[in-house]
Amino acid sequence: MRAPLRATAALAGVALLSTPALAQQPGTTRNTVELGIDAAAVFGLGSTSSVDITLPGSRARIGFFMENRKWSIEPALGFGYHEREGDDGVFSYDLELGALYHFRPFAVVTTDGSNQVLVRARSTYVRPFVGITGFTGGDNDDSEVSAGAGLGIKIPWQTRAWWRLEANAGYGFDNEAFRLGAIAGLSYFIR
Repeated sequence: MRAPLRATAALAGVALLSTPALAQQPGTTRNTVELGIDAAAVFGLGSTSSVDITLPGSRARIGFFMENRKWSIEPALGFGYHEREGDDGVFSYDLELGALYHFRPFAVVTTDGSNQVLVRARSTYVRPFVGITGFTGGDNDDSEVSAGAGLGIKIPWQTRAWWRLEANAGYGFDNEAFRLGAIAGLSYFIR
């Protein structure tokens, strides 16, 4: 089980390191970066049903918009550690890579030649993703690769702070479980 985990971790690391370079190719306009944190609820439907609710934040994410502002590449990660007296600690992780397609691209207005302001308009998106979740410690280690897609909306709250709501569905390949999820998050846009 450790070989797939190492390969996936290496792939996630390469994606995290290469994404800024992809978003800032020479000759392109300055791109917007979306920083965010999400609370989540996931319902597993399979041979073993499950419910996971994480508040106030289950993961952090960073999105890099492409020049056309319709696409963004978004790595996300979440970590946790749980230990009880008399038991070994368990480290949990959630690594994900998504690509958001915005049906209405974000428009940027230059106010004084240097400051850029996002136009305040709702934006719906679709987000295909792949990820790996798992835990290590205690009596054993386990990880699982999953894939899915989400449909969501970004709603302006302040000029650079937006709410983000998403419903998604995914499939875990190891335990052959279909999952339904909901994400409520807050995004902050820079650049």
